[in-house]
Amino acid sequence: MTEVDCCVVGAGFAGLTAALRLKQAGRTVALLEARDRVGGRTFTEVLPDGTWIDRGGAWIGPGQDRIKALMVEFGVDEYKEYVDGNAMMVLDGKQHRYSGTIPWAMSPWAIANLGAGLLEVELMCKTIPFDAPWEAKKAVEWDRISLGEWINRHMRSKQAREMLEMALAGIYTSTGAEVSLLWALHQMGRAAGLASSSPTGAVPRMLGCAAAWAPYTGRCPPNWLRHCIFRSRCTSSRRTTMV
Repeated sequence: MTEVDCCVVGAGFAGLTAALRLKQAGRTVALLEARDRVGGRTFTEVLPDGTWIDRGGAWIGPGQDRIKALMVEFGVDEYKEYVDGNAMMVLDGKQHRYSGTIPWAMSPWAIANLGAGLLEVELMCKTIPFDAPWEAKKAVEWDRISLGEWINRHMRSKQAREMLEMALAGIYTSTGAEVSLLWALHQMGRAAGLASSSPTGAVPRMLGCAAAWAPYTGRCPPNWLRHCIFRSRCTSSRRTTMV
């Protein structure tokens, strides 16, 4: 068994950065990851012809100073996403082409419901302190439910629910059921609201596939990555994974 000073669990950007900083400070580190890749919610698929597609996080939003600093540190450039032309959305098998934030071709009831929901989200965001979200008046209540549960309670229109869920899933690369309402409101508030959080404008993106430059693949010592056999709590089978 190899002994190390520190063990970091999770090789997403936060875990990779923590492990790197510890290594730079002279500590020995073991970085553990259950997946067979690093990068966390950044996930890039490379096609046979070499073309890459980001299926996870790729946009850089307002207030995301930490990731911006990492990009500068590792020489990763950014570019404005191409957003000219119409957007397209498919709901209930029907195609909607539109410009702007809301597809006005939806039913008036769905548009009204969606607009009211977006306004309520904006107002909720403004009640959360940036540096201490747990001190918000309804912090405990909002942290007990998921974003998806809030959407289901407040969006009476099926079309409005589906559109809002789809828009937010694109931001967080997760379904609404996987995200705390308090956390989502805090994130949107730091980005000056839902409209600024959503990649509907000419938002900067990382130049090059997001997962490939994992701040770190070039600076992580080889002995950080090794195979580990563990026993799953759910089954008696043994699995081999990269850690």
